[in-house]
Amino acid sequence: MQLVPDWAPNIHPMIVHFPIVLLILAVLFDFAGVLLTKFEWIKKSALLLYLLGTIAAAVAFITGNAASDSINIPANAFSAVNEHADWAETTLWFFVVYTIVRLLIGIFFKSLKKVIVLPVVLIGLVGIYFLYQTGDHGAKLVFGYGLGTGNIIKSEKEKTTALDKISLPSIDSTFSFADNGSWRLTAGKGILKTLSEKFKWVEGSLQELNPMYEPSESILMFHLDKENPVTAGFVYDNKIKSVQAALKINIDDFNGELELVHNFVDKNNYDFLGLKKNEIYLARKSNGEVKIFEKNNLPKTNQADDWLDIKVVSEGTHFRGYINDKLYVHGHGNAPASGSVGMKFSGTGIISIKMINVESL
Repeated sequence: MQLVPDWAPNIHPMIVHFPIVLLILAVLFDFAGVLLTKFEWIKKSALLLYLLGTIAAAVAFITGNAASDSINIPANAFSAVNEHADWAETTLWFFVVYTIVRLLIGIFFKSLKKVIVLPVVLIGLVGIYFLYQTGDHGAKLVFGYGLGTGNIIKSEKEKTTALDKISLPSIDSTFSFADNGSWRLTAGKGILKTLSEKFKWVEGSLQELNPMYEPSESILMFHLDKENPVTAGFVYDNKIKSVQAALKINIDDFNGELELVHNFVDKNNYDFLGLKKNEIYLARKSNGEVKIFEKNNLPKTNQADDWLDIKVVSEGTHFRGYINDKLYVHGHGNAPASGSVGMKFSGTGIISIKMINVESL
């Protein structure tokens, strides 16, 4: 028997209605039990419903997190996804604590007077409000953004990478900029001039990298020293708060650490998605000290000429890192300050770049 039907992107849609129904009934039964004191079964039913509803809420929360990590989220939907997740977490923790309190009162303090129990029962209405907000934000994702829908009719034509989804007015052949702060750098004939004039080099310089533009394949290549590691980094100096940054790059012949930098304030204060050997991680450098939010191992590939679509999303307190549209790291931390986006690398060998896309969310 197939647990998840073909039309469903994951099991989360099959779970979400259980905590809603069970916990609303729990609050209603609890209130009725206080008013109708002679019907002991109502009080016991309320306690059982709280327990089952809280367990269902935990399952819904876990499957919801798994669902958000398993689908390709459009850039304009990240804020809504994070709001839904935050309301769901608030709802879960409320009912975990509240259910424990109600079970303790219902089992060990049955003799408490109605005047004391009634206010406790009414607090359950706060949980109903949290449930409403969680459900409302979840419905917005489905009916407003179409997230997770159309699983049967999804076609191969729809499977474009994040690097193809942004459309910006062109300033020149290699650089595009939008009023909301979004920008795109494309490897083209004027790429070296663009990097020199429009971008801020926060470490090293363009000349140190022995840059070369390969016109036949529209590739920018940095030839780092093969023996002595080179450290360099650049950003486009505008300020963005919530951002999605995507990079199309080949690092087969590079040995070192690559950082897709975002919310850059200065060289000692910024967030980044890092790649080193076969490891990927989300991190923050604060006053020169690096704190890793989440890290994971990357599978080894035996493919030659392996181009990677690397993407980092920073929205509120949520940070996500993708390779070829697959989520590898999802971390949490304090919301960062507005800052610039760019890249930094330290090592030896050759780095090849086709495009950098930055979207202000």
